[in-house]
Amino acid sequence: MKYINVSKQLHILRLHIHTHSKYWKSIWCCMIVFPLLCHSSVFANTLQEQDGIQHTVHQLAQQLKKEPIDAKMDPVWKAIPGLNGLEVEETATIERLKLHKDRSKPFSPVFKQIPPNRTLQDLMPAPIYRGNPEKKQMALMINVAWGEEYLPSILETLGNEHVKATFFFDGSWLSKHPDLAKEIVRNGHDFGNHGYHHLDMDRISIAKMNQEITDTNEQIKRAIGQSTRLFAPPSGAFNQTLVKQAFKHQMHTILWTLDTVDWKRPPARVIVQRIVPRAQNGAMVLMHPTAPTAAALKTMIPALKAKGYQLVTVSELLSPHRPEPLVNIANVHP
Repeated sequence: MKYINVSKQLHILRLHIHTHSKYWKSIWCCMIVFPLLCHSSVFANTLQEQDGIQHTVHQLAQQLKKEPIDAKMDPVWKAIPGLNGLEVEETATIERLKLHKDRSKPFSPVFKQIPPNRTLQDLMPAPIYRGNPEKKQMALMINVAWGEEYLPSILETLGNEHVKATFFFDGSWLSKHPDLAKEIVRNGHDFGNHGYHHLDMDRISIAKMNQEITDTNEQIKRAIGQSTRLFAPPSGAFNQTLVKQAFKHQMHTILWTLDTVDWKRPPARVIVQRIVPRAQNGAMVLMHPTAPTAAALKTMIPALKAKGYQLVTVSELLSPHRPEPLVNIANVHP
């Protein structure tokens, strides 16, 4: 076996380093100093990028913060729903932004919804004609006591436009068409109570009011297997007694902001003109299943979307949930 004299080898290596000191200094720089400098540069760039992200998110938090709005009684519109406030969760948003590589695409910050101090349930019983005016949303509400032959066309248009509407079912109609009602709900649409016999409910006794509400709720439960908290009195005929009775059933009395008057069967263009120019935040649009309504929806929905309105169900419109905006990071400035 051949043994290596370690001391001798180390001595030779030291002599070699001393003799070729310039060469070894270059090697040392390449192997040790340059990587350290590169690492320091990368670290500095990482810190700079981290500071930039934190600054961007802080600016977003300031720009997007919204205070909650309490539900209130309005002298004209009666009960107005409250609206949550919004706060950006900065730590979670920073982590999400790190993964958002394409700054040209819309970005979704992480929000916290801040509930208002007062909601609809805290108000005295009152009819509801509209959602909160701070919401860039509208709701299509369709009262169904007849006109089932036009519902397939209406549902097709809603489906093609990816819009969910709210259908208020008359109890006697529902007893004859439970499968059609199930199809409506299966497609993701909202639903409510429209009384049982389509009576002017401001002219009937309290006992009859309760019977109309209860019988329809039971029919809804049998046909659909779900319950509702929305009650739309037939023909919009109501008084404060009816509103209080509905409230005892834990139901909100729903009216409308804009009326198509489609039960008179005007041309589709007239229906569109009655709604689109008068579109407004929080509006609820009253409709019925008619031939001109089915035709008008094909124009009305795209026109409302073009004006920036999100079309949602009545339940969503009345909820305190505030829509959470997407943002363009490139446009965030201090």
